[in-house]
Amino acid sequence: MNINKVCGEFPEACYKAFDCKEYAEDFMYRGTFRLNCLGYCRNMEDESRRDSTEGFGHTKEPGVITVGWVSPNPLEKTIWMKEIGHQEHHIEIGNTVFCFCTCLPDVDLAYMSKIFGGFIVKINDPKKLAEDINEYFISKGQRFLIEGCKVVYNKGQRLDKKLANNERLDMSYKQKPESFTLEREFRIVAIKFGDPCKEECKFLDGQFEQADPVCRFIPVNLGEQLDYTQLCKS
Repeated sequence: MNINKVCGEFPEACYKAFDCKEYAEDFMYRGTFRLNCLGYCRNMEDESRRDSTEGFGHTKEPGVITVGWVSPNPLEKTIWMKEIGHQEHHIEIGNTVFCFCTCLPDVDLAYMSKIFGGFIVKINDPKKLAEDINEYFISKGQRFLIEGCKVVYNKGQRLDKKLANNERLDMSYKQKPESFTLEREFRIVAIKFGDPCKEECKFLDGQFEQADPVCRFIPVNLGEQLDYTQLCKS
């Protein structure tokens, strides 16, 4: 695997919302921003944005299942049969995962502004941003796999096909519940090689004294103006 290249799928453009103009300008003119740890997304203060299932994939895929038939007569044995059904899978990636979360071009900008912040930046070349992030980490001697992915909103739902192992693993960072569909999210994901996610990040708020994960975010400072960005709403 060549970590000098980014992988995944990238839209022609995407939108990033910020709470204040200063943060939007830091991103556009200085290339300063941060990637959030998936564990942090499970413990966000804003309940409307919090996803307690973040970082865990959940699929129901077509396959052979075992069904047990219990006889009303306790002296008779349970009958076990194989039949076609949906196998349930729960998936988690062991590596630390950070995300730069944006919205696809077909998002409702009014909804986006209300949920994520009123200062919206259009990114006209998301793949170039991913490449810049990758080069930044390489220059710092840090090893990440950078991937672009559209979020799918089918967590826990039945799928019409069986996934390959790698496709199933991807669901741990690209799958969300249907209730978040309006967000139309696109992510640039940074998967850290050789660095497992700390135990504090794997559990929901309240199970550790420290509510926020210890790897809450990772800062990025590209140190240059991002010519492929523009402020589209304020």
